[in-house]
Amino acid sequence: MIKPRPVRLVIVLILGVVLMQGCAAMAKIPVVRDLPFVSKAEEETPAAPPSLGVKMIAVLPVDIRAGSSDAAKMIRDKLLQELYFKGYAKIPFELVDAALADVRKRDGSTPGAVVQPQVIGGMLGADAVMVTTLLEANTRYRYVYAPVNVKALFELRSVKTGDTIWRYESQATDRDYGVTKNSLELGSTKIFEDVVFATVKQAVDKLPDGPAITGAK
Repeated sequence: MIKPRPVRLVIVLILGVVLMQGCAAMAKIPVVRDLPFVSKAEEETPAAPPSLGVKMIAVLPVDIRAGSSDAAKMIRDKLLQELYFKGYAKIPFELVDAALADVRKRDGSTPGAVVQPQVIGGMLGADAVMVTTLLEANTRYRYVYAPVNVKALFELRSVKTGDTIWRYESQATDRDYGVTKNSLELGSTKIFEDVVFATVKQAVDKLPDGPAITGAK
């Protein structure tokens, strides 16, 4: 007569069989290896605009299509300053205006007549002239606010060829709030100056850096 095996031994054998079957099933599952770490793609830095081959820029008086002479003067003053910070040498307005007056006097033309870039550039030793056109400069007074808008066109023309080598149309807006017209006028005066400066800054920021920054000779 065969004695029955102990219950404990039977349970151990069953667990062993189950464990072996489980390992065999796991072996059939493909192993997923660790993927290499991929860092977040860095934003592409926009390429710097190419050099224009210009060292000195003569800033001509602003041509006023719309707006006031005060706005035109502010644009020209700010433009000369921003061009200097951009790396271009300053040519004083006194020299530019005197050269323009001399050319017009010799030609017998009117004070606002156009002077070719080749002529004025040769007299001043400039590489290019900046021709600015004031297209819009106004403040509209509403009930409790006054929107301010300034638009200008900036064109850099080569002294060698007279061609436009850089061009940008810039526009800036802002508004002032007030209860009375007097308060609006006081506030909008300061805002108007800020908007004019923003218009110039926006344009010059698009201009390639000058030799004082790039180190070009």
